[in-house]
Amino acid sequence: MTKCFAYARVSTGEQAKGFSLEAQYAEIEKYAAERGFQIIKQFSDSMSGTKLTERDGLMTMIDKIDELRPKYVIATETDRISRNTLQFGWIDTHLSMKGTKILLVNESQVNDPAGKAIRKIRVVFSEFENDLRQWWVKRGRALALAENRFMNRPPFGYFMKGKDIIVNPQEIGIVKQIFDQYCEGVAVMQTARNFGKTPSTIRYIIRNRF
Repeated sequence: MTKCFAYARVSTGEQAKGFSLEAQYAEIEKYAAERGFQIIKQFSDSMSGTKLTERDGLMTMIDKIDELRPKYVIATETDRISRNTLQFGWIDTHLSMKGTKILLVNESQVNDPAGKAIRKIRVVFSEFENDLRQWWVKRGRALALAENRFMNRPPFGYFMKGKDIIVNPQEIGIVKQIFDQYCEGVAVMQTARNFGKTPSTIRYIIRNRF
């Protein structure tokens, strides 16, 4: 029986919308069963993972290729492998050199130059969509900062009232004392102990442009 790996990936936002790892595995298992393939190992990542080294499931799967020698790695779509053209190309080439081919449940199999071109085009459009989404997020954050608005929770010392950011009278005194101690040269570790906070929280308050 033909041995295969199953790979699934989902971001936090996709998980919330019901695009779960379980749903992807169900599609992969059905696809494999219809072709008489055996899924010998499942791998997954629950994060966007712009860097390959951040995707533990993918990197573990690649490490297991030499040991278990699957003929195929099956995923649901191209963008589950990667939304980055260079990353996808590296993964595809790396697997091919080890005799393992990528199969995609919801996309046609690559058997000729035209199929390869179509797969590359899908990755390009997926990368474009991802880049555009990140650009809109950065643009929204920049506009919010310029207007003294926050897309998420305002920093320590303030709170939201409707669309306005209001000074928190119970916390703003602490913020002022933190800045006073910073200006006096008190070490961050000591300031953190003084106010019962972590050093990273103190650094965030000091460096926060708002």
